[in-house]
Amino acid sequence: MFGNRRNEERTFNRLAKQSGLPTLKQLQEMLTDSLRNVGRTTELPFGDPPEEYALAAFKDRGKGDMHWALYRSDGHSSMMLWDQVSTDPAYINQLITAQFPGFDLKRVALRNTAEVAQNNNHAGYSSSAASGFSSSAPQGLADGFGSSINATGAYVDSGVRSKARPTLEGDLENLQVPNLLQSINMSKSTGRLEVLSSNVLAQVMFLDGRPIHCVLGSLEGTAALIELIGWDFGQFRFFQGDPGETRTIKHRLDFLLMEGAALDDQFKAIKAKGIKETTFLIRKGEPLSEARLEEILNEAAGADMALQKQIYQMIDNRSRLGDILRRFKVTKADWVPVIFNFITCDLVSFVDELPEAPGKRFEINLDLSHARSVDRMLTRQDTGIFNYPSLLWILEREFERWQLYGRPFSLILLDVAVRPQSPEQVPERLPITCVKELADRINRSKIKLDILAHYETFGFALVMPETDAQVARVKASKLEELIVSTPLSGGMGGYPLMASLGLASLPDECVTLGSLVGKARAELAKR
Repeated sequence: MFGNRRNEERTFNRLAKQSGLPTLKQLQEMLTDSLRNVGRTTELPFGDPPEEYALAAFKDRGKGDMHWALYRSDGHSSMMLWDQVSTDPAYINQLITAQFPGFDLKRVALRNTAEVAQNNNHAGYSSSAASGFSSSAPQGLADGFGSSINATGAYVDSGVRSKARPTLEGDLENLQVPNLLQSINMSKSTGRLEVLSSNVLAQVMFLDGRPIHCVLGSLEGTAALIELIGWDFGQFRFFQGDPGETRTIKHRLDFLLMEGAALDDQFKAIKAKGIKETTFLIRKGEPLSEARLEEILNEAAGADMALQKQIYQMIDNRSRLGDILRRFKVTKADWVPVIFNFITCDLVSFVDELPEAPGKRFEINLDLSHARSVDRMLTRQDTGIFNYPSLLWILEREFERWQLYGRPFSLILLDVAVRPQSPEQVPERLPITCVKELADRINRSKIKLDILAHYETFGFALVMPETDAQVARVKASKLEELIVSTPLSGGMGGYPLMASLGLASLPDECVTLGSLVGKARAELAKR
């Protein structure tokens, strides 16, 4: 369809050929050019022989659809690989990243100084989060079986914002972890891979394509990497650079991928049975002798025999799975084979409620619509966002929670405006209709615990409970990219946005509520 249009009589804007993949900024510029010049095709050739490609952007004059088409080779002998209708350059960027895993892992030439300065807000961070069995896991046991925030990881950012740009980034839904690791391995890249899923961050250090160190919260080394292989969703970035001197991974990547795949298959089998952290374990049949138990388990999949016997002895027909595993403080790689063997050997049954459990005896129906009415009272009617007094009330509650229980939280102050078309023009404030669209975009991407509010009159704020400084920096970078990557549709004519962010975390960087807001304001003023 689109391929035939390529040779129609129309004007072309052919950009300079480049070796690397199109960047998100280039896609944004191609979109802007096509929206302003309906009927003109903007074409960006990239790659080196024999792998040469061209990306074309074109707005259909008749239907008004925005088309993106990818061609192998360029010129009259080209062949179209796909054609997508979209006004979201971030979506097209994800398609291209998934199409060419590892293509652009080679060293990227620096852009000119002005462009680098303009894009310093797309920064990468070094962060850490802990993983283990925890009921506070962002994904829950049914999805991730326990990853929780902890600032004890080995790689801690100094607080100075990194100016490095990732050479590869994308979404795990388009490029799974095993394929991602293989791409880095085949390209023999050296640097740091960061993977963020909800509030949990994993880091893998590579030397010439070989993983040499991995940190996932309190886990590190082989156990951390094997758990990472089982992640199904999240965002990733790869930064080239010095991987450091720490060596905690000794095995080859192919061996680790096979081990991780086997663990993931067992984990999915457990989830398919509906087993959760709150599930009760019930022994089946008559009590078994230790010799008979060993005989049965010797026929099952490989697992630590001592641990299997210890966990089996802890099953008292009254304890939940999460309670039992927390007593042993085991990693996912340890306990998953044990529970899998209990299932396949038919040693244990799993129930959500005990027959005599009184848990729901006093259950009543609550009308939670009253809670929504409180939300409406605390929000500005013209924008649907929590008002400034509500922000101060929320911050005060989080500060008191930190004083009582030591729970961290972070604050982002945000200033968003329409990027001027020329340096002589002044940035424009967002109209109210666009503020609502911006809020909807942010609310769809943030986790439920994070709270978006107005800061004073024209600013915005994002309060992030249970978020330390390292994770907050990663989330701030993602938020900034989310805002500037796609123009708002509410009468903005396709012009991109510009955003400035100020970040502060308590207690990592501040110890009072006033210093928290003050530090965020100071960072915002520097931008």
